[in-house]
Amino acid sequence: MTTIRILCDNNIAGADYQGEHGFAALLTHQAQSYLFDTGQGHALAHNVAQSGVRLEDLKAVLLSHGHYDHTGGLAWVLGRTGAIEVHAHPEVFSPHLALTADAPDKPPRYVGCSRSREDLEAAGACFVFHDNTVEIAPGLWFISGYARRPAQTPYDGKLVLDGADGPVPDPMNDDASLLLETPSGHVLLLGCAHGGVLNILDHIRERLGINRLQAVLGGTHMMFFPPDDVRTVIDALEGFDVALVGVSHCTGREAAIQLAQHFGGRFHRAAAGSAFHF
Repeated sequence: MTTIRILCDNNIAGADYQGEHGFAALLTHQAQSYLFDTGQGHALAHNVAQSGVRLEDLKAVLLSHGHYDHTGGLAWVLGRTGAIEVHAHPEVFSPHLALTADAPDKPPRYVGCSRSREDLEAAGACFVFHDNTVEIAPGLWFISGYARRPAQTPYDGKLVLDGADGPVPDPMNDDASLLLETPSGHVLLLGCAHGGVLNILDHIRERLGINRLQAVLGGTHMMFFPPDDVRTVIDALEGFDVALVGVSHCTGREAAIQLAQHFGGRFHRAAAGSAFHF
């Protein structure tokens, strides 16, 4: 059995859990445990205790990208695990910035990792970098380095990098997802899908020959998608005959409502405290 337990999310599945803007999930897969992202770090300790999970038993930590709301709890995790492999894209420490939506003339603020690579390595992180899709354990694929078709790539104008003449769009090259082979079928777990859900789906079909998914879980970065674009994602998910759609974090309220209306009983909120068994 494979279990995915949501430890951090904007929403909670029970009153005993704390919510925060961020994402983290514990995977139990083929008798090994993996932590996918670490949230901001504010809610993780509380929710880990509520879930009764043991971070000391982790095989590895996996990072979807370098934003603070996915990496902020990493130092705390390392304090419990000691030396451990941390899998990520090599650009995970990019100096990610964000513009303030209601004050675009203000200097962009830093939204990348809150700790340097050197600090995290001193705390026990043994970084393993992947700039393409690779099987990091039997039946567990790190999905990275996929093609970005412009028409299928979300544009988030707030996310920038420093350029010679001012801020330039951040391509979020470090975006990564996971694909798990479970007894029920393949499960796609997204951190934020900054590179586009449609591009990720195309990649797993073309690169891995996957044509059906038991579940798609996690953050979809559809929070600013117009209804027609959400409809396109729905059609793509139906093309994979997805049995379960469980959204988190950056999906957005309007997109989540549209997904729920379409998928009905196949739709779930993958909120902190929820667990999915395959």
